[in-house]
Amino acid sequence: MRNPAQLAAALSGRPLLMREASIPALARQLGLEASDRGSPLANFFGRARRALASREDVEERTEPLASSPRFVGEPDDVGYGWVLKDGVGILEVSGPLMAEGFGWGDVWYHGYDTLFAAYEEMFADARVGAIWEVVRSPGGVVDQGLPELAALKRENRASAGGKPIHAFLRDGYSAAYWEPSAADHIVAARESGVGSIGAVVTHCDFSGAFAKDGIVITPFKFGAKKTDGSWMEPLSETASQGLQDEIDQCGRWFVADVLAGRPNLTEEEVLATEAGCFFGDSDNPQLSALAKGLVDEIATERKAFAAIRELARERLASSNAAPAPAASTEETDMKRSAVLAAAKTAGLTQAAIKALSEALPKAGTDDTKPDDSEDDDDGGDDDEGDEKPKDQVETGDEDDQDDKKDDAAAIAASAEAKKNPALALAAIQSGQTLAQFKASAAVAGSAQGGSRLDRAMSGTQRLRADGAKGATGMSAAVANRIDRNRGGGAG
Repeated sequence: MRNPAQLAAALSGRPLLMREASIPALARQLGLEASDRGSPLANFFGRARRALASREDVEERTEPLASSPRFVGEPDDVGYGWVLKDGVGILEVSGPLMAEGFGWGDVWYHGYDTLFAAYEEMFADARVGAIWEVVRSPGGVVDQGLPELAALKRENRASAGGKPIHAFLRDGYSAAYWEPSAADHIVAARESGVGSIGAVVTHCDFSGAFAKDGIVITPFKFGAKKTDGSWMEPLSETASQGLQDEIDQCGRWFVADVLAGRPNLTEEEVLATEAGCFFGDSDNPQLSALAKGLVDEIATERKAFAAIRELARERLASSNAAPAPAASTEETDMKRSAVLAAAKTAGLTQAAIKALSEALPKAGTDDTKPDDSEDDDDGGDDDEGDEKPKDQVETGDEDDQDDKKDDAAAIAASAEAKKNPALALAAIQSGQTLAQFKASAAVAGSAQGGSRLDRAMSGTQRLRADGAKGATGMSAAVANRIDRNRGGGAG
């Protein structure tokens, strides 16, 4: 959805994973008024539609705001609805959750689609050692994107072999608890709001008001249940049962995903909450999310961030120190043969080729000898092929050729060639100097240690620094983007 009018058209009558009391508050947040008559949700959507139509000055925002708590300081970089700070991918979720995110003026409402995209980026970005999600939301709508998002997080979190995900709940109700329940670790402040594991749909019957005003509505329908749940008539038994069955199904999906994300809970324990709302902690266990097992820890937001930042640093340091996986025997032999063949084509001396052969990693039987002369036992170098005719005059071109051979030999014998024989082959074939090859190897090593997305986005303004950096340590493009997205900061 790109604006509240579209949202109203699409979601009227849809089940909500949201606290009923939060709907009027949402209307006030958007500068609207809630009517005392009829459904709060229907009135909110209707007034949102009319307000949008009358406010031509409202600018539509098409890309998610990327914000972070003020106390973490200026971010190191900005992604699609998330920011990078000290190795932590930070994602702020505020306001109601929609199927599709949309912006209205200076306000951004995340959708399951934008959250999914943000998580995909953070999982793929090699600079992200851990993920911290900060949630302040009354809930959202029932949509396929919600369980899909929760599944993505469970499949890529630390307990599944991926990156640690910590969620901090300022307020996490209903859909805004369903989604964070897929994190490895849930933290809340003592005063936080947590829970509302349930679903709701409302029905408004205007038939009595119409009858009082002498209005008669006669529907003509194909299918006995076509008008079940309509506001034009009282609820029939079948319509009432149908709505209840629908809500029960939403509740079962909700409970199943919470149990999948939080193995410490049982189905009986979740159902026993009866969709109640709790503090993060309380001296009354019946009011405590910690006592109910809905959160793992009580801490302030600053302490929660300090913990995930330390975890991110440890994981990134460990990842950088980890050796590269060993290549297969067949792959090693193929690379070895290719590099030696290229060295011979480049005109290296037998001594240089022999040094290259000894420097390259070996696997299996070494049948990659470039020349029978490599087996000479006289201790001398077979350089006959390098002897120049006596009448040949030394020229600058010949000096250049000698320099290229020296560089090729140095590349072949370097430690970088052992780690990346294919890159060494390319360097020799292209006539790179040793310095150029080492620089290329350093860049390649960094890229190979990253992800496919990290390599693909190399050089972009959004996910990589560009240009000269100022006093803040950020490039001008990144700083401008942060200023534009933060809009003065988000607390």
